[in-house]
Amino acid sequence: MKKIIIYLLTVILGLGIAIAIVTNDHVLTGISKLKSGTVNAVILGDSIAVSQGASNPLTTGWNSDLETSLFNKYSNKIVWDNKASAGTTIDSCLKRATEIVSTTDAVFICAGRIDRIIDTPDQFSKKYIQLINDIKSKAPNADIFCIVEPPMVSLDESLFLGIRTAIINASVKTGSNLLDVWSAFPQDEVTLGAFLMDGLHPNDAGYNLMSDFMYKRLVTVINAVERKYYLPF
Repeated sequence: MKKIIIYLLTVILGLGIAIAIVTNDHVLTGISKLKSGTVNAVILGDSIAVSQGASNPLTTGWNSDLETSLFNKYSNKIVWDNKASAGTTIDSCLKRATEIVSTTDAVFICAGRIDRIIDTPDQFSKKYIQLINDIKSKAPNADIFCIVEPPMVSLDESLFLGIRTAIINASVKTGSNLLDVWSAFPQDEVTLGAFLMDGLHPNDAGYNLMSDFMYKRLVTVINAVERKYYLPF
């Protein structure tokens, strides 16, 4: 009899856990809201963040391509609030971050190119981490995506490698999501040139490569949210 009672209690507790898990699975936050509705996303960054170099940034830019791919999969849209502009540094991103509203679902940080000639990697890292923390304070439920911008054809490209490392480390330290777009592009200058409009800004093919890389990573994140609630029995 005692064994039967223990068994029943175990089943009841298990069902209770299952119910709680299923309930939580319906409370979607951040980018995973795409499974059920619209996602409000903010972009902070520089000229690449606004898709400079694309034939038409509104239709062939990285965020436009990304929105189309995600809509085709989830049938829901991303509404973009692009606060980026050409010439923007991490300091400018810190100022624009104050405008983020609490209902923001996702924030994409696409900056660092210009900072390679302004700040040391350590200086940049401190500001980048501050930016992430500021975003969290403004929009606690938002998913934060740290984009490492594509490589460029330049003699001082080596200066950006320190910035790239700083972004990668900051994403780990703050528990943010890394989108290392840099790693998706060719590293030799001849092949890389085919994806760049002017040696720095991607062309349509470059932005498509960028968005495709990001799409695959975002789908992985969203699917991971679904798997998170699977029971071990």
